[in-house]
Amino acid sequence: MRLAAVAAVVLALAGCTSGSGGSDSGSSGGGIAVDGGKAPDGGVASGGGQPVVGEAPESADGRDVVVTGYLSMVADDPLRAADRARGVIEQAGGRLDGITKEPKSEYQDASSQLIARIPSERLDDTLDDVEALGSVQSLSTSANDVTQQTTDLDARITSLQSSVDRLRQLIGSATTTADLIAIETALSEREANLESLTAQRDYLADQVDYATMTIAFTTPAGAPDAPPTDFWGAVVAGFSALLSALGWTLIAIGAALPWLVFLALLGALALLIIRLVRRNRRPKPTIETPPAAS
Repeated sequence: MRLAAVAAVVLALAGCTSGSGGSDSGSSGGGIAVDGGKAPDGGVASGGGQPVVGEAPESADGRDVVVTGYLSMVADDPLRAADRARGVIEQAGGRLDGITKEPKSEYQDASSQLIARIPSERLDDTLDDVEALGSVQSLSTSANDVTQQTTDLDARITSLQSSVDRLRQLIGSATTTADLIAIETALSEREANLESLTAQRDYLADQVDYATMTIAFTTPAGAPDAPPTDFWGAVVAGFSALLSALGWTLIAIGAALPWLVFLALLGALALLIIRLVRRNRRPKPTIETPPAAS
């Protein structure tokens, strides 16, 4: 009887947890009610007054927003500008997730690129400081509202945490080995799910807290030319493009010329071999001897 009772409790907890984890559609209507529903301030009640694991601060209007963007700039020294931009970002409390530096060479101009993580609340001020390091070519940003995702994750984490706590209490009251194994199996499964959801929530919180900006620096020579704005400007641009195309065509022909000569020699040799083979295969003429005179 005790084993049946423990199994019934475990199954009940499983049904409660799976119901919370699979109710994504219910969260779209203002959040999932867990242990008393939503808190008075509009957030998800954590049940028992405990804070939600991995909860990120909301924006000023109560939304969680992931901001990404791209900033292209021209600087006389792109490598030095990248170092200075790194200092500005770190001083603002941000960090770099990646950096690329390409010094000037015979085949390319100097350039650099940063993958910057900037605190969202200081994004505008930090970009203003970075823009002072050169001339802005282009700037674009986009925002993705993930409030529903964070609300759903918070509710599922809270529900799983309550389930884990109850299972831990049941371990102490288990009287048989079968009861203990059943409870520990259910507990291990829920702890694994809880860790996975917490990792997802922490990653999403980091994306909300820190905007991701790709910052590229090039030299004035490496920057793209401005498009023409009048007829004669378009004529000059077209003529320059024609000359550039002809120059690259001549370079391509020069690079391919040795190969063309080599292929021509191979073709001539193959043709000579074919002619010799055909000549050898021709039947030799037979000489008929005249009949002897009688």
